[in-house]
Amino acid sequence: METCFVKNHPRCRPLTKRSGFDSACLWIVALVLFCLVLRPFSAEANFNEQVAISTKAISLANTVTADPPGLMSVHYNPAGLSLLDEGKVFSNGFTLAHIVRTGRFQEDPNFPGFMDTWGPGKPYNPDFPNDPDSDHGGPDPLRGTEGTTSGNILYVPFYGPISLPAIPAPNLGISHRSPGSRWTFAYANYAAYGGGIEHKDAGDPLRFGCKSLYLQHLIYAAPSVSYQISDTLSVGASIGMGQTSMGIAMDQRSPNELVALTRVIGDATRDLHIPVVSDMTFPAPWLGGGLGPYEHVASFRLDMRDDYSPSFNLGLLWQPHHRFSFGLVYQSETQSEMTGNYIFHYSEQFQRHIDWNGSTSYTMQGAGILGLPIKGLPFQAGTVTTTQRFPQRVQAGIMVKPFSRIKWLFDVNWTNWSVIKEDRLQFDQRIHLLQLVKLLGYTGGESTLLVERNLKDTWSFSTGLEFMVSEALSLRLGYEKRPTSLNYDLFDALYFLPENNFYGTGAELRLKNGLTIDLGMGILMADKIKVDNNRSTNMNSTDFTKIVYNPYAGLNYEQDTTIYLASFTITMPLELQMELLEQKKEMALKALSKLKKLWPFGSRKESTKAQ
Repeated sequence: METCFVKNHPRCRPLTKRSGFDSACLWIVALVLFCLVLRPFSAEANFNEQVAISTKAISLANTVTADPPGLMSVHYNPAGLSLLDEGKVFSNGFTLAHIVRTGRFQEDPNFPGFMDTWGPGKPYNPDFPNDPDSDHGGPDPLRGTEGTTSGNILYVPFYGPISLPAIPAPNLGISHRSPGSRWTFAYANYAAYGGGIEHKDAGDPLRFGCKSLYLQHLIYAAPSVSYQISDTLSVGASIGMGQTSMGIAMDQRSPNELVALTRVIGDATRDLHIPVVSDMTFPAPWLGGGLGPYEHVASFRLDMRDDYSPSFNLGLLWQPHHRFSFGLVYQSETQSEMTGNYIFHYSEQFQRHIDWNGSTSYTMQGAGILGLPIKGLPFQAGTVTTTQRFPQRVQAGIMVKPFSRIKWLFDVNWTNWSVIKEDRLQFDQRIHLLQLVKLLGYTGGESTLLVERNLKDTWSFSTGLEFMVSEALSLRLGYEKRPTSLNYDLFDALYFLPENNFYGTGAELRLKNGLTIDLGMGILMADKIKVDNNRSTNMNSTDFTKIVYNPYAGLNYEQDTTIYLASFTITMPLELQMELLEQKKEMALKALSKLKKLWPFGSRKESTKAQ
């Protein structure tokens, strides 16, 4: 016999004669599933959405559209709020996410190198110190190196970014439905998107592509409502008021043929000094000695946020029988207009290179014609703005109970990642680095950093299984196929998550007093990715016109990525929550009273009376 935990709830009622309204719903469901199932699953799919939101969703690998996860239905399908108990329901959850990314670099033996001086098999120039920082010839010092995340990073509102072993993702929700009412009202907060990693070890080669990165969208207020249209059909909506934050830091170098040419010219002219003439025209060494292709020339950091990034979710849940349900959710695009601060730190050699442009009237004239800076600065800092978009999503799913104790769930979703064509950072001044690279073919502008992305729309699927061991315990398993929305020809160390598989497991414990405890664990295992030299124009292209940004030109790249998740959620009637708080208060007062009795000096009033 099947057990029902919500008295008189439509999912517990026997199947009755199907009305014309339900028949219409059935045709809609059939049409939606037909379109979704026959749509070919692309080799490119999800990037970073809904990884650590709900404990139940983690254990079922996000297969919850037709069986929404309690108060976090606010995100996954607001219509699912109609399944909550009458009265006030309180829920609090917490997820820890630990991201591990390891990258390995090997030199391409077929790469001829730069200016016949730098590259595979090239000896160090014997006329200069034999160390990578001098960069006067030789192989790439990053060849044969490996880098692994040194930690995870999180932006804390009103405080800033902090480094942690794992990223905490809390969620909180409360709902209310009056007895006999078809309306359910709820409020929640959670992290819809998020992630952050660091490569801060001094020898980590990934610091030139991603010394640190965080990007998160926190829904700090999501008022929501659901309405039960009939015994079998509910609809719902939520409005998300969120904060988006992003931070990037990296060291920078320029392995490029024309950059290497500046060092060759500088080396060739280091002893070319004609008294008076050189000082008035082109002082030695020319170009201030130039810049080496493997030289650390600058460090860059920015932190930005938008404190109000609105969005909305719309959901539908149809359950004509307790053994079958269909769910559909639409999540709107979120557009964030972010503003923040940036700073470029320049190396001494880079400053000497710039200073040479203003060393004489001849060099100043040339710099003026080319629009180059003439005075080297140790740093440039100011305000930066950008637009960050999180794409719209549509997800549909079914829940089937072939046996009274087993639920099988299946979801498909589409995400509109193709709206992201580029990253565009707008600075409040001309940036010395951008002024130089325009000579090498960069057309983004002197105060705009433009990086092409061209992400792809994604289709993916997930499936889950729930087994009710007893009235008090259920066990869950889930699997989600999450390929990547990335264009591998534009792959870099910032947009780094390739095709992956998400596995989840968990349990739900239901106690007699209305208390429910959910536990979940998940692991996201990314496929190993290989980006051969010259594959990506954002990472390792040797085309000298692709200057922004290829820090690993001449190198082959391999990457492994794994994300570990652990989560728990407690759900209970609000009355029980208040009762537990009152009990804790009484226990604290009793403990304080005992401490007062043990205090050897007595209270201040007693001491005064004794005197």
